[in-house]
Amino acid sequence: MINKLPNWLNAQGQDKDIVISSRVRLARNIDDLLFPHRMNADDKDKLLDSISETIGSSSFKKDAGNMKLLKLDELSGLDREFLLEKHLISPNMLDNYHNRGIVLGLDESISILINEEDHFRIQSFISGLNLKDAFVIADKVDDELEKFYNYAYHEKYGYITSCPTNIGTGIRFSVMMHLPALSMTGGLKEIQRILKSDGFAIRGFFGEGSEGYGSLYQISNQFTVGVKEADIMLDLEKRINNIIVKEKACRDRLFKQKPYVMQDMIFRAFGNLKYSVLLTTKEGMNNVSLIRLGVERGLLFDECIDYNQLNSLIVLAQPAGLQNYFGKSMSPDEREKLRPRLFKEILKIGG
Repeated sequence: MINKLPNWLNAQGQDKDIVISSRVRLARNIDDLLFPHRMNADDKDKLLDSISETIGSSSFKKDAGNMKLLKLDELSGLDREFLLEKHLISPNMLDNYHNRGIVLGLDESISILINEEDHFRIQSFISGLNLKDAFVIADKVDDELEKFYNYAYHEKYGYITSCPTNIGTGIRFSVMMHLPALSMTGGLKEIQRILKSDGFAIRGFFGEGSEGYGSLYQISNQFTVGVKEADIMLDLEKRINNIIVKEKACRDRLFKQKPYVMQDMIFRAFGNLKYSVLLTTKEGMNNVSLIRLGVERGLLFDECIDYNQLNSLIVLAQPAGLQNYFGKSMSPDEREKLRPRLFKEILKIGG
């Protein structure tokens, strides 16, 4: 299961030229247990054993589907890093993996983090802009878990969570977007200012504190208390659609005002991937970003490149993804030497 690519990369959803994926995350805790950061190792292991029994029960399988528990202690460091690069576990779980686990659906469109910041972090992922269906999937799994566990809930404040910003609905909607034109023109700064003032956030590829290389950004709500799930979702969708309009307008303006400059940048990026002998992750991702823009603009490359191929490189170009693809551990220097081969094989561009 660890070796496969997640379903949210399949480039089948709405606005796939700009929106990579939609994610819904629910934070839940068990009423009579301490929060994970206060639990001892034995209690954490007991919860892992309990969730293993739960997902193995016939009633859970019937309504929530077949899932498998992976204990992070039993995985290699490379496997844990690959789970992070697929956005299935958090950076916190990569560094502190003892007595923690992840429950995965067979196509990785659903996952449950166990003993992270909260007892359960239910996550669902869908390709493209589709927060509604992602919420339906996460909500269904949430309902099934609640049949086995009594959640910590307050009539006034809602679901009780480890972090105060998650109290209430405990829900986080997130959309990963490709925004090269707004990145080039500095338009993201104004968008970031407006989002922040309205209780939303724009973060880099791996979330808070990370860089937006490859012009990939995550946009999500910050607060969950005193607001209904549907209202948060609709509010975020409204803002995402507004950003899509601005990104498209910015692309049109760039290609109208500087057509040769834009084409030169895109074809140089294609040449870099086709003929390079060394590539860092950042270089590769930034080149893929420009080629993705070229595909959206209908520029003709020698080879037929589609969004599915480009999406797969979002994960495979990362350090663990690259090593997983070639089936061996590598030093940083070795990865730089083999990364060009990865791009050539995935994009089928030879060279």
